[in-house]
Amino acid sequence: MSKFLCIASTILSAIIFLIFLLDLAAGIPFGKANALMDIIFVLCAGGVAALSVLSLRQQK
Repeated sequence: MSKFLCIASTILSAIIFLIFLLDLAAGIPFGKANALMDIIFVLCAGGVAALSVLSLRQQK
């Protein structure tokens, strides 16, 4: 169960990372509504992905 949660959080944070990075670069999903919010979401999603991968490595 814990491996599934680590994998799921990695996938979801990667999706969030890509969505907000795409919005920051091209403004496609949200039309560049707030660049600071995009940067914060990209950093947080990257941090969650890194923590998920590190936690998954400890599970094995």
